[in-house]
Amino acid sequence: MKYVKLILQITCLYGIYSIGEGIRALIKLPIPGSLIGMVLLFLAFHFKLIKRNWFSSGGSFLLKNLPILFIPATVGIIDYLNIFKGFGIITLFIAFSSTMIVMVASAYISDVLLAKGKKVHKEKELSL
Repeated sequence: MKYVKLILQITCLYGIYSIGEGIRALIKLPIPGSLIGMVLLFLAFHFKLIKRNWFSSGGSFLLKNLPILFIPATVGIIDYLNIFKGFGIITLFIAFSSTMIVMVASAYISDVLLAKGKKVHKEKELSL
């Protein structure tokens, strides 16, 4: 039963991704369909159309196995090394810079959300 639930959750997540791809193709948006699917999933969570625990096992499984999903992309880059020839330092700089930007932005957003959560928690305590 556990595996059936896991497969169903991953299938539903893939279905949301497919809907995003369909919207992108239908409207011819220059935005990736996966991003549209994530926005749809976020909106469904936000408006409580679906519950988070409906996807908890499938999402956890995908996150645990996320590095495996990057292997094909890495192997694909090896096929096109001639494109990157002569741009080694620039490529490393871009990779390092973008990683730092993502880390700083993630830390800032986490800090803001934690502060907001503490503020809401204090307000609830004071109102009791």
